[in-house]
Amino acid sequence: MVKKKRQVRGKVPNASKARPSSRIPGPVLFASMLPAPEGPTVGPNGWILNVCSFTTDKTWTRKAGDITATHITKPLATHTIFNTSTDKATGIPAALKFGPDGNLYVTDEGRLAIVRVTPEGEKTDFIFEYQGKRINGPNDLCFDRDGNLFFTDPWKSSLKNPVGVVYGYAWDTRELHQIHTGLAFPNGILVREGRLYAAETQTNKIWTYDVVSPGQARNPREFCRLPDLIPDEKGWTGPDGMCFDEEGNIYIATLGLKGGGVLIYNPEGRLIETINTGGARTTNVCFGGPKHNQLFVTLDDLAAMVVFDLGVKGYRLPFCPSRSKDHPWSKMLPEAPKSRSE
Repeated sequence: MVKKKRQVRGKVPNASKARPSSRIPGPVLFASMLPAPEGPTVGPNGWILNVCSFTTDKTWTRKAGDITATHITKPLATHTIFNTSTDKATGIPAALKFGPDGNLYVTDEGRLAIVRVTPEGEKTDFIFEYQGKRINGPNDLCFDRDGNLFFTDPWKSSLKNPVGVVYGYAWDTRELHQIHTGLAFPNGILVREGRLYAAETQTNKIWTYDVVSPGQARNPREFCRLPDLIPDEKGWTGPDGMCFDEEGNIYIATLGLKGGGVLIYNPEGRLIETINTGGARTTNVCFGGPKHNQLFVTLDDLAAMVVFDLGVKGYRLPFCPSRSKDHPWSKMLPEAPKSRSE
């Protein structure tokens, strides 16, 4: 694990033939001492939220299950908002998204559930079983414009035990549908304009599907396969969390000691550019900032979140709190500095 004074700088060798990222300014440290950070997402009033999946240093204030927030005007001043652990399970949160009802939804592999968190701080298991059987443990989630929820369910799946699943949840009917089974750690997931995308980490693939009705998608096919990378000391390589820019390009956080970082694919599935993050385990990405043109990136091995000033506008998620001047979940957060807001 990274030492407290280690700086997030430097480049990772590029493993692909994509255009180098020399046009992009280097990363700026945004939040530090985050144990196993993941799931950055835009919160109300200029806050960027993220999860802390595991306890990695017992001397640190933050621990497994913590959800933290850092304001865009005050990097490194990070606040712990709540923890997903219960008396029966240590939380292993992996991703966050705001839903159509104004609540925050958290995938938690420790609770084996998608957890709904209200603006009053009430936490309940929202999705935890399929046809009476407990789900594996969800990793990432996304909402379409109609409020339907899609998520990956990979916990304990692997190449030797391909039991991972992609699910869809129809918001109006409350029906849960299996979309794709038999996967080796399905991970990041996105939906936009009738197309669903899911990363399968251990096969190094991104799958795509046609959304055919609320919470349902069909016709799984390979969208792209990432370059072969050298695994890190944990043996991991492959795609993790993802996000869109406004033009429909997909930014993929990629695990791998050499050539890792953020790989950018165009809508046709061609690798067009890489962003070297300075970390070997780049876990997730999101767009945010006052103009929604900054890329926030979590780095597991450096216990940090960094930000890139891309100058490229990101796709604003359907229920992104930055769309609202008075989002109900604001009451869960500290008062925002008055100088800037989203």
